[in-house]
Amino acid sequence: MKSYRSHRIVTETEIVDGWLSVDDQGKIAAIEATPSGEPVIEYQDHWLFPGLIDPHLHGFMGWNASKTTDAEQILHMADALLWAGVTACVPSCISSGFMLENVKALHQAKSRQTQGAEILGLYMEGPFYNPEYNGGTPIETFEKQTLERALEYMEAAEGDLVSMGLAPELPGAMEIISELSRQGVRMGIAHTGADYNQTIAAIDAGCQMATHSFNAMRGLHHREVGVTGAILLDPRIYNEINCDFIHVCPQMIEILLKMKAWDKILMMTDNDSMTGMPAGDYLLDGVVERLESNGKIVLEDGTIYGSGRTLLQDVFNLIDELKIPVPQAAAMASLNAARFLHVEDRLGSLKAGKQADFIVVDDQHRCLVTLQRGIKVCDIGQRSRLANPEFAKLKIA
Repeated sequence: MKSYRSHRIVTETEIVDGWLSVDDQGKIAAIEATPSGEPVIEYQDHWLFPGLIDPHLHGFMGWNASKTTDAEQILHMADALLWAGVTACVPSCISSGFMLENVKALHQAKSRQTQGAEILGLYMEGPFYNPEYNGGTPIETFEKQTLERALEYMEAAEGDLVSMGLAPELPGAMEIISELSRQGVRMGIAHTGADYNQTIAAIDAGCQMATHSFNAMRGLHHREVGVTGAILLDPRIYNEINCDFIHVCPQMIEILLKMKAWDKILMMTDNDSMTGMPAGDYLLDGVVERLESNGKIVLEDGTIYGSGRTLLQDVFNLIDELKIPVPQAAAMASLNAARFLHVEDRLGSLKAGKQADFIVVDDQHRCLVTLQRGIKVCDIGQRSRLANPEFAKLKIA
């Protein structure tokens, strides 16, 4: 048994001044006013947050999960995510000419993983999308929505497909939603021009989530509120949201938080392989992508194409700018995803009996130390070890 001392331990409901004790099995034994074990590790004025869970990202620190058939790339990304305070994640694939092979690589990575941010499964962002809402993804990689093809992808994932997004207005969507949700896949509304009724029909059929709410989807109109109105009004839907204040402005996030219960909000990053790397232009698979100093990632035509900010930075956007209570902001980046993915019994919050995955954060919003099962697995000084050394060669400006 060992104890961690902090004046600011972030639990599900409050900030505790006390000790977080971890047992010999790597589980939280107690959070209390006096230490339960020795040694006592002092973090005093630093925050202790639950390990963050990112339910939707594509890469980090030069490593790519979406544009690879190499499971090692994905495992390196999972290692690097620890530096940012992410202790569990759902790597996401995107539409490509080798998406089936990418799905297989993601499954292989999960099967072989022994360290890094725990891979909880994979999310399929594509290939069943409306080309009018492609969000920068080449439309020639999109496919006709058929149940047969969806089941082929599901088979390739070998039980690791936890979520899939599609456009509910396109032919074949309802059949896919009904069958895959019956088999336990959490279906998402994504890259879509659906109207209100089409969206509600998709939710009735089994859709549980709106993928990166407000991005790559039909906007709100006062005579037909469309998909945006539906995902705001329907309490059954979880809302993925990017809180970098680039993908979605602060005011729109405030509207979402006023419309939906906070426990239905899934903070996600949409991180790219450029995230965590120096700002500049990179030539990636023949396409120039720019990482700006504020974390914005854009294509040459100005299309936003992922976020260069970390989930922890976005949590503090909510705390500092929108004045969201710290326990709620933390839960939107941890506990809510754990509930959505049905792992809340062991992950997602600092609570007795749960796995001791937590991070030490300073007042500059930096993750100083990351712990899994009560063991230190990363610290702020390890960035150079974790970043992909080959990625710097792709920087052209």
